[in-house]
Amino acid sequence: MKNIIKINSKINNKNQQKNFICVLLTIFLMNCFIVTVKAQEERYFPPALGLTFAYKGGVNGFTNPLGRKNGIALNNIPDAGITTYLPLDFIYNLGMYIDLMYNTNTFLMKYNYDGIEKKYANSDRMRFSYFSISPTFNHSGFNLGFNLGIPVSADWEGVKIANSKLNNLIEVRAGYSYPLYFDEVGRLNLFINASYALNGVYKNFVQDDPLKNTVPAYPPQIITNYYNPRPASIQIGVQFLFNLIRLPDEYYE
Repeated sequence: MKNIIKINSKINNKNQQKNFICVLLTIFLMNCFIVTVKAQEERYFPPALGLTFAYKGGVNGFTNPLGRKNGIALNNIPDAGITTYLPLDFIYNLGMYIDLMYNTNTFLMKYNYDGIEKKYANSDRMRFSYFSISPTFNHSGFNLGFNLGIPVSADWEGVKIANSKLNNLIEVRAGYSYPLYFDEVGRLNLFINASYALNGVYKNFVQDDPLKNTVPAYPPQIITNYYNPRPASIQIGVQFLFNLIRLPDEYYE
């Protein structure tokens, strides 16, 4: 009985130590976050122009017809484009990024479920590329905006999907950007953005769904435009921005 009490005591001590370490780590991370945000609040950047490169992973963020399952996919090529930064209010550290980008939404569509193997036998990649304009408000590093994409190309496992079948895509986006380095010439930003499409990729999903013959509707289900895919994605990248005006020298001290 005494041995059991000793063992339980040791276990409780270890659990208390783990909990204490977790609390300390949480406090440390929160402190780092607060310091970072405070530092961001004190930085005022001039108008700038530069280049953006980013990698993106995505998934269909909406319900599928029966027999299909969503899967995550990474883009084969990076998103790229031109970025402009415009300061709107120095007192509240409010600015706006305007991106002109070539970007791609990619996701997997799984089907043909194997009950014995308990997995989907097929996993097809859907890829939709757009020329997009993205106005994004930035406050002390936090980003909030939207993206309007005009279809450039699309394919399903290498089979081309005609642009005439695709909608212009409207997405909401939110994220955070942090200046890794800045001086009188410009700055290098690291950023992460999450986005979600407010409308489906196809003009008429019932007619233009590339899987309509491969994975037909399971009776009594009826395929409608309700199931039109809506991409959700996370984008991580860098911005190389060059200042269009010069701030006073003391700003860089």
